[in-house]
Amino acid sequence: MIDNMIAILMTLGRLLVTVVVVIKVTRFRETMNGLERTGLGFVGGTSFLTIPVIWQREGSPFDLWAATILTFGVLMFLIGRTIRDRKHDKANRAAANEARGYLQSRGKL
Repeated sequence: MIDNMIAILMTLGRLLVTVVVVIKVTRFRETMNGLERTGLGFVGGTSFLTIPVIWQREGSPFDLWAATILTFGVLMFLIGRTIRDRKHDKANRAAANEARGYLQSRGKL
């Protein structure tokens, strides 16, 4: 009984991860770079594909490489996100410097 409840909980978690990834990739596609989209694709795909493994109740070779691909997907997403954040911060600093220069030239600062 407890095993079935845990399997149901894990299955719902995996489905939820897959749904969130699909929504994020489809709705916010233009805001993400390629590395982020690819990483999220790996996360959503391997999350969904590990559901049968949960219900098998025995180990399979799929367990290991699915977890590895999931880990690389998360790593790709985080690297892509870091790159995007750094570019955004650089653009914000440039805009702030430009605004500061403009305001100083008008005597407002």
